[in-house]
Amino acid sequence: MQRVAFVMHVKEGQEAEYVRRHREVWPQVLADLERAGVEQMNIFMAGRQLFLYMEVDDYAEAARILGECPESVRWEAYMEPIMEDAGGQTYDTENPYPDSLPEVFFWRKGA
Repeated sequence: MQRVAFVMHVKEGQEAEYVRRHREVWPQVLADLERAGVEQMNIFMAGRQLFLYMEVDDYAEAARILGECPESVRWEAYMEPIMEDAGGQTYDTENPYPDSLPEVFFWRKGA
């Protein structure tokens, strides 16, 4: 199981819209995540900054699978107008799953 994390941003003034959309994630997108081997996904928000964490069987394979799922591709296009990448640049719908941040510490009870 791989643990993956990365940072993105919501465009200024789009914070509430981002939250609203994630309260209504399309069921097929959730099914696509499961089919791609994603066991868990969390998105945390601090102001405009987003921190995404997921546990996935194989991150590269999951990104490939999701890139071939029509509803997941459509979801990324739906999110593009309100998103920015980690550097505040235009959100790249062709690469919605960037390289993971390096993990420097992990602890789990009993692990």
